[in-house]
Amino acid sequence: MRNTMTNLWHSLEEGQISNLGGKRFMSKFFYEGDIDRVENGVSWTFNNHLLAIHRLKEDEDPLQIPLVTANFWVQVHDLPP
Repeated sequence: MRNTMTNLWHSLEEGQISNLGGKRFMSKFFYEGDIDRVENGVSWTFNNHLLAIHRLKEDEDPLQIPLVTANFWVQVHDLPP
């Protein structure tokens, strides 16, 4: 997964995605624009599994964040009036 995400996100170098265990990974971004680009590109999937993305705050423990929601953009056509 680390190699695939590094290639997709371009701004990340090898080793900037850490495996935290428990199916959690942490990505380190050096530029605000890079994380904005990744966040705006959601919903991301990897091997048909949803990647839940959360911008970690300074005092947050990445293993305690409940990754239970995801934003989706839905476009509906031809709804009856």
